[in-house]
Amino acid sequence: MHTYASAVLGCKVNDYEAAYVEQELNRDYRKVSFRERADIYIIFTCAVTNVAEGKSRKMIHQARRLNPEAFIVAVGCYAQTGPAEAFTDVDLLIGSTEKKRIKELIDERYAGSLVRKMERHPVFETMPLLDYSRKERAFLKIQDGCDQYCSYCIIPYARGGERSAAHEQVLDCARALCEHTSEIVLTGIHTGRYYDGEYHLIDLIRELVKIEGLKTLRLSSIEITEIHDDLIELYMTEEKMAHHLHIPLQSGSNKVLKEMNRPYTTEEFLQRITEIRERVPGISISTDLISGFPGESEEDQQETLQTLEKAQFSFIHLFPYARKKGTVADRRRDFVAPAVVKERIAAINELEAPIKEAYAASFLGKEVTVFIERSEKGRSEGYCREYLYTVLPEELPVGSLQRVKVREVRNGELYGEVRACC
Repeated sequence: MHTYASAVLGCKVNDYEAAYVEQELNRDYRKVSFRERADIYIIFTCAVTNVAEGKSRKMIHQARRLNPEAFIVAVGCYAQTGPAEAFTDVDLLIGSTEKKRIKELIDERYAGSLVRKMERHPVFETMPLLDYSRKERAFLKIQDGCDQYCSYCIIPYARGGERSAAHEQVLDCARALCEHTSEIVLTGIHTGRYYDGEYHLIDLIRELVKIEGLKTLRLSSIEITEIHDDLIELYMTEEKMAHHLHIPLQSGSNKVLKEMNRPYTTEEFLQRITEIRERVPGISISTDLISGFPGESEEDQQETLQTLEKAQFSFIHLFPYARKKGTVADRRRDFVAPAVVKERIAAINELEAPIKEAYAASFLGKEVTVFIERSEKGRSEGYCREYLYTVLPEELPVGSLQRVKVREVRNGELYGEVRACC
């Protein structure tokens, strides 16, 4: 039996697509570690940052070193947008479509490229998963592509226009996944814009929470402009909804937000998260932030720090600005010096640390619901519904939900004891 190995970089959408490809390959091929010699290597690439692109190239070169005769497949956003010279070691190049055919093409030992110019409105590529064996919680891809065209972002060019899975297919897939897990994370490139011609995101969620085996439903990320009152109402009333929203801010400066082509001001963003917290007390709100966008001044940095102080995010995914050829921002010449960006990131991290710790500390003495992801050596670990990492001093069934009393908080992590199994 031929062997294969896969490496996944980047977002939850990549993770879902990799899980589907592995599901198909496992019928006829044996999976091995990416550190081992394999007949086939598949790299699910990422183009969001320069670091991710570099890691994608590194994994391709690593595969060729491990087995000079291997059949190497590069898939995804960097495969779609990267330069040809980055893929000289690749036998099959697959961009942001045709991923469903990977096994078929490997079976044929087809060598070539399936990178095509992305259509404005391509069709959603259905990739139904029956078992999400890659992780204990299951990601479920419901949407692909983006029409926002933020000035810094390559993803609309890599993934194409917005399209959504049919709600019947999503529900069928969710039912199948719930035979193996009790927690599902809805994911997409622009998840909040889900619409299949009949169902919007809120309609889909209302049907998903009716699934008997589902105990926790999360959203991977959603824009502030797409958190409507009916969605907030669902967070208030539906116990299956995880109390965590990841809402990208990207900058705390109104000038920079406008130049990024983001559709809100800091005032609108802060007002909305205040309303969410008033209606859903204790909810975790995290964010993405880019430091060093072209033309970002020291005044913009100070405005960002002030915005972050007001926002009180539970945690921040912080990235330095990365130039992406073909984007609007890449045409600029007022780039911020790397040393300055490094200083600004350090200042943001310094501001974030006590805020993150204070949010975690607010759960001291309270009960939280934890999804157990690891259990060994006399302890269990997982994330609570507010997406705080939680540690328990006993081995518990992986994949189970536990009601936990928080006894200690250290470095933003919760430590507690089980009160009951949910």
